[in-house]
Amino acid sequence: MAEAARKFGVAETPLYREAPNNIEAEQALLGAILVNNDAFYRVSDFLKSGHFYEPLHRKIFEVAAELIRMGKIATPITLKTF
Repeated sequence: MAEAARKFGVAETPLYREAPNNIEAEQALLGAILVNNDAFYRVSDFLKSGHFYEPLHRKIFEVAAELIRMGKIATPITLKTF
């Protein structure tokens, strides 16, 4: 079938679909959390690091969450060391 699809210029249907994602929305959310740590508490009940598509965003969220839960301030400066 794949050979016939190539021969006739028909695109092959992938076996899987890419997960829906919005990198800009992830960036905006992380930016909001790092500017105002109180924003973390608005989303922490339902948003987990696994919800982020971009692996770097997952790590940023995890580290920021850890700092905020410890009572420390999470900013781009404090996260830079991680």
